[in-house]
Amino acid sequence: MNDLAKQAKREYYKEWRQKNKEKIRQYNQRFWEKKAKEMKKVENQ
Repeated sequence: MNDLAKQAKREYYKEWRQKNKEKIRQYNQRFWEKKAKEMKKVENQ
């Protein structure tokens, strides 16, 4: 990807994240809950 394309992508996602803060919180919460379950499973083995 050239620099102009990278910059356009970066700006687009920056804007998207500002508009969708609640979605990001949900994604992060789901991710860490899943990660905790995986860690607990490994710990029990």
